[in-house]
Amino acid sequence: MRCPGCGASHSHPHDESAIEALPNLGPVSAEWLKKAGVTTLAELTALGAVEAYLRVQKLGVKPSLNLLYALEGAIRGSHWLEVKRDSKTELLAMLDSVKEAGER
Repeated sequence: MRCPGCGASHSHPHDESAIEALPNLGPVSAEWLKKAGVTTLAELTALGAVEAYLRVQKLGVKPSLNLLYALEGAIRGSHWLEVKRDSKTELLAMLDSVKEAGER
């Protein structure tokens, strides 16, 4: 099946796949995640995209929201553009909720 985001065929990685081997994540994003303590798909899945994104932010990095969509896409095995189109509102609401809870 072809990816609606890029037209390529992607296989869903295994839980123990290294972060740098995941679709949607380039070398810079993978390095941020490693520094944040996320090194495998299993770890990313356990944390969830929002928490992993916040951990990257805590490093002092200012990632765009595209990283959030890429993380969710890596978990789901889908292209980040598909995630952005289908789940943007839900992910942003979750991000806001977690940030608000942390400020209290």
